[in-house]
Amino acid sequence: MVICLLVPATVLAQRYDNPGLGQKPVVSHPQDYKPLGIRAGSFMLHPGIHLAAEWTDNAFYTRENKQSDVIYHIRPYITAQSTWSRHSLNVSLAADIARYHKYDFRDYEDYFLTLSGRVDVKNRSFFSYGAQYMRLHEGLDNRDSEQGFEPTTYDLWGANIGYDHTFNRLSLGADLRWARMDFDDAYALDGDEINNQDRDRDVLRWGVDAGYQFKAGMAAYVAYSGNKTNYDEPLDRNGYDRSGNGWSVTGGMRYTLTGKLNGNVDVGYRERSYGSPELPDTSGWGFGGGLAWTPTYLTSVYGQFSSTIQDTTDPNSSGYLRNLYSVRVDHELTRFIQINGFASFSNNDYQLIDDAPEDARSNDKIYRFGVGLNWFINRHVFLNASYDWGKLTTDAPDDGYTVNRVWLTLGLER
Repeated sequence: MVICLLVPATVLAQRYDNPGLGQKPVVSHPQDYKPLGIRAGSFMLHPGIHLAAEWTDNAFYTRENKQSDVIYHIRPYITAQSTWSRHSLNVSLAADIARYHKYDFRDYEDYFLTLSGRVDVKNRSFFSYGAQYMRLHEGLDNRDSEQGFEPTTYDLWGANIGYDHTFNRLSLGADLRWARMDFDDAYALDGDEINNQDRDRDVLRWGVDAGYQFKAGMAAYVAYSGNKTNYDEPLDRNGYDRSGNGWSVTGGMRYTLTGKLNGNVDVGYRERSYGSPELPDTSGWGFGGGLAWTPTYLTSVYGQFSSTIQDTTDPNSSGYLRNLYSVRVDHELTRFIQINGFASFSNNDYQLIDDAPEDARSNDKIYRFGVGLNWFINRHVFLNASYDWGKLTTDAPDDGYTVNRVWLTLGLER
């Protein structure tokens, strides 16, 4: 429910729509072509593998001297979903194994294990829980890390528990979330070691919320969330203590205007403080919302906007405020051919320290656009062809990039 979140930037940098599908938009199957799965007792199993080839004209996300390459992806996965009448349990295991054709020193392997579930207490009460482990890498488009010769890898652990109860029109909820990030050291082009131990940290988040349904299709809600970040090292490589605390208060509305249009909108205030007095507090008003519109049974439109506080390792900044806007459209040309498109814009304002140099990074703007076509041969096989474009503009000297990528994917699913 809470839109104004305070989470590590590196977590968001590796946002995966579905385990094993990397940073590509997830394929949305038409109803007649959804895999049926395999029944195993009281669970439905959905195994599959996606084989993809990605061409890029800027493999290193540089402003000048662009280098093209082809990257081959193997993405196996399996999900297990319970079919119980009460309670639920979902488990997924996936991987993204990538091999570069020319620059094989950039090869990587990402792994994902996630678990989520619900325990029904009464008709109007339930506990939710989850856990995850991911072995990830930082992409070269991430400007928040000191990139090495090979990809910087890290382990992400997480767990959460929550409780929700509904009293007629009033609903109450609470949740607790923990995340742990452990970074591996990297090596620069000259062979020097890049020590990333000062990036290892634990993040604890908690929140409570309340909602009231005025009438069918319209409800208001308020939410409070807090967080605490503890870095393993008392000081980072620049001599700063980046451990700290944060909080946010949010209020908003959820609505269903018609059977074809629903969404939410909210506004709130958030603040983040840090251990070192040299690092300025990050605070301000934030906003968020989402929209789902189905103008016809063949077309779906999704929109989202959010305002968040992100951590950073930039030596001249305590963090940055990110405003993100995105939209996606899916349309079925026929029962088995689907086209889609998406666009997004992110504006990142860095909170600079008092003695930051004039050429310090203070603002990044990231643009993305893409189109794709899915051909569903049957419930078990599909082909995808897609193109996406990305651009970073920044006031940091000699930085920025423009990248074009083309994807071809064969999906085998059960």
